Amino acid sequence: MYPIEYLAGLPSKVYNWSVESFSTRNKLLSENAGLRAEQIRLELQLQKLATLEDENNRLRELVSSVKYFEKERLLIAELLSVDLDPFRQRFVLNKGTRNGVYEGQPLLGAQGIIGQIDKVGPFNSVAILISDPNHALLGVIARSGHRSLVVGTGNIDKLELQYVTNTADIQIGDLVITSGLDDRYPTDYPVAEITSIQQVAGEPFAKVEAKPLVNLNKIREILLIWPEGKGTSHTASTNTADP
Repeated sequence: MYPIEYLAGLPSKVYNWSVESFSTRNKLLSENAGLRAEQIRLELQLQKLATLEDENNRLRELVSSVKYFEKERLLIAELLSVDLDPFRQRFVLNKGTRNGVYEGQPLLGAQGIIGQIDKVGPFNSVAILISDPNHALLGVIARSGHRSLVVGTGNIDKLELQYVTNTADIQIGDLVITSGLDDRYPTDYPVAEITSIQQVAGEPFAKVEAKPLVNLNKIREILLIWPEGKGTSHTASTNTADP
């Protein structure tokens, strides 16, 4: 009778096994989905921590540049948006007139000059990069003291030094710094490095190109500076980098 009893009870055993198998499979699938979600959450958290670390490093670099200034007021500002026009290097900052920001105010980075304020409103302002075609500053070759007008080209990695004579004491690798004679930028702050010098036959001036020391494509925070006697100071304390 055992074979008959076994065969009679087989459908019930198969059913119970199937139910248990499907239950185990669903449980494993649910656990697997939960583990995947947790993995994604942890990966996002790691990315966020890495982003915060990069931000802290950038802020440390900005704060370290404070040593160049003794009496000027300083303020850290963040980018809100960037002009998508490839020939207009401009962006919007989260500081405005309520923070004492004024038109023409210089913008600095940890490695050098970034640009200046072009337009300002109560709560934000529009800045223009040194690489914008409408921007120019009076620079000086640190090694030789030769002055030149440093003009944006529309290329974020390229500046042009105008009115450099063919006999000027200038070399590839020379550092260009601010002269302070344009009554806008602080004196002796790094701007760019000479990358190309071409003497054009029959022309009195050489074609000189330079690369900004600041990676203008990676700007997230900038340092606003109030040179002595410039702008307003109703919200500031001297020689501090406000968050």
